Amino acid sequence: MALQLALDSATDDLVKLEGGGYLRVEDRDYTIQSVRTRLKTNLGQWLLDLNYGWLSFEEDYIRNPDIYGIEVRARNIILQTQGVKGIVSIEAKLEKRTLYLTFTALTIYGNISLVIEDTLQ
Repeated sequence: MALQLALDSATDDLVKLEGGGYLRVEDRDYTIQSVRTRLKTNLGQWLLDLNYGWLSFEEDYIRNPDIYGIEVRARNIILQTQGVKGIVSIEAKLEKRTLYLTFTALTIYGNISLVIEDTLQ
């Protein structure tokens, strides 16, 4: 599996080491970071490709959103992530302007459990 730069889970900034350089992630941590990053990228957010991403504020943050459709898209993104073998459980719920996606996935390194929180800004 690829060796990648670590991102801070709270800010998504690169993690800089005290002595210089940047922290790297691999194996299980890389898989977790990949899933989390892919699920936190909204449609049109990346300026180099406005078609990249999965949530559309115009369609998904409306009065009666299609929670099942959001779950299906999230499931596909999780399953397409390198190192993920399957999904044990998944639940999406929208409260006011925040989407909470909770899931457990089976990876080649064992189970991972994540809660992705995405707020409309």
